[in-house]
Amino acid sequence: MSGYDECARQLGEMELQTRLPFQSYVPPRFCPAVDGVLWSRIRPAEEDDGSQSPILSILEFTLMPGVNVHDQSRPPGKLWDAALRYIGSIPGCCAIEWGPRLDRDNPPTGIAYTSILCTLHWDTTAAWRAFQYSLGFTPLVGMLASDVSNCCAKLSASGARIFGGQRRDGAAVVDVVSVVLDAEDASFPTRRSALEDDWNTLVDLVTKGHDGLRHSYAVWLENNASSFLGPVQAEAAAATRLNHFMAFLAWDGAQYDSHPIEELCDRLRGSLSSSQAPNGPIISRKAVQLVSEMPRQEDYHDPPRHPLAPHSLASILKADFPRQCSADLANLREHAQRTLDCSINDARARVRLFPAPRGSFISQGELYEGRMPMIPGRWRRGGYFNRGYHFVDVVWIQLKARAPKTQGPHIYTRLKNEIGALPGFVQAFWARDVQDKAKLAVLIVWEDQQARGPALHEYSRILDDLAASSVHLAAPLTHQTLTMPRNGMRPWLGNGRVKYLELVCFRVQPGLLERELFEHAYAAFANMTKASDIAGIPTACSVIKDAGGWQLAEPEAADGSDFQLFTGVLTWQSPEARQEWYEELVRLSSWSYEMFGHKLDALKILAAGGVTASFLEMQKGYY
Repeated sequence: MSGYDECARQLGEMELQTRLPFQSYVPPRFCPAVDGVLWSRIRPAEEDDGSQSPILSILEFTLMPGVNVHDQSRPPGKLWDAALRYIGSIPGCCAIEWGPRLDRDNPPTGIAYTSILCTLHWDTTAAWRAFQYSLGFTPLVGMLASDVSNCCAKLSASGARIFGGQRRDGAAVVDVVSVVLDAEDASFPTRRSALEDDWNTLVDLVTKGHDGLRHSYAVWLENNASSFLGPVQAEAAAATRLNHFMAFLAWDGAQYDSHPIEELCDRLRGSLSSSQAPNGPIISRKAVQLVSEMPRQEDYHDPPRHPLAPHSLASILKADFPRQCSADLANLREHAQRTLDCSINDARARVRLFPAPRGSFISQGELYEGRMPMIPGRWRRGGYFNRGYHFVDVVWIQLKARAPKTQGPHIYTRLKNEIGALPGFVQAFWARDVQDKAKLAVLIVWEDQQARGPALHEYSRILDDLAASSVHLAAPLTHQTLTMPRNGMRPWLGNGRVKYLELVCFRVQPGLLERELFEHAYAAFANMTKASDIAGIPTACSVIKDAGGWQLAEPEAADGSDFQLFTGVLTWQSPEARQEWYEELVRLSSWSYEMFGHKLDALKILAAGGVTASFLEMQKGYY
């Protein structure tokens, strides 16, 4: 043994001795494992012949109220489809089958459910491990579910696909029966074999002559292993015990009858009642309306179709995001961190303007029963009526050619003087649209929405007078509203340090759930703008926290739609910084769907009505 290896061994023993007292009173955390080995512990170079065993992943999601992943016209259904297509791109994925759990009191035709059962068939343990390293269902669970169970079972080579190989003319209903034996009782192989024999005998007896049964298959679940690096003996033993038996019975949906499966469970319970174990077996069942789905592989090899010169978030979200898993999932985080560190160093050395966007993701393997991923905080509620926020009216003014240079300051001064005399007025700003020099924006800041109320009639009259008297307007005035936190206005009201402002408007389908989903997705995007927490690192842009938000009602909707309008407010250091950052975001999204692309994909899905952006240059003398 080399001196280096001996030193490493001693350090490992010291670390283990330090951890043992802690483990003696802290309940261990368990993560997905096969043969007692965590998904994250074996690198490809260390895999043995056991990695060739087919694996069945079994995941169950408890959905939040109001979530329906069946409706492909609504955001939850689109997000679910995006997750399935991404998972289907992972090499070794043989089949994806899922379905809602049926209410026992309702027939299959009247689905009432709060959970989804999903089975994923992997041709090898290595493929299953890649799924655990991947993004998997993680963002979906964070947005749509309140709890998740993530377990698996080893299959024989002939059983790699439980249901996937059978075509179904109609919907199938799958009864899932779980039998949990006492851990010590199940430690005897003869006891497990006896249970298997009892089960197969009862299935043949109860379903004999029943035309509705299509297929029956049973597996022993792998126990999740302790996530401690040095598990104690009891934890290691618990990881290798097989005491959870799970059986799947697929029925023709049109002929489904719950009575045979109820009789089968009753008979099994009776046959196991003679067990001498301290605790008898726990038998439970659930019925699932099965949907067999395997996305087409050709969907994953289309080249990225991003705009050649992305100039705004709106243009980026018009592109297609290939839902393709990355080739090196195990080292993705490390690679992304190195890329970010290099960009920070380059920004310090002035090789580039600012650091690159920051990516992040939580691996599928981090999801297990009793643990949910950490998700970004949702956008604030009720800001319009919160006295911690100013209320801002944005008046868009389209001028005729040659008029902006002389008329812009004049119109701004006129509005500021007249509106400034109204009660509740705080300040006014004006800006030019960088892409359209003939377009101006005047921002009127009120103390809050309640303070704006008494002045609303006179405020409207002033704008009507401007529209009627000015010969320089090329189009009617348009309006937008947003909120701004009082502390967020300080750099505006003080030294005027905000020079470039981008207002991004997202049109979201109606509904409270749609609002919450969008807020989650927008918060995830906002986190990408924070390149580093290290002090002194310049950033290209900043999403103003709590600024913008939901417009109370979209005025003058030309198409008569009822989309909800959300306005995001970003500040930029310069047009060059904005172009560099967006170009980098497009490149990184093409490189990794896990770290970057899925966040933009979610924004695109949730902003189903489209996205528009205005890039403004604040004018001198605006404060």
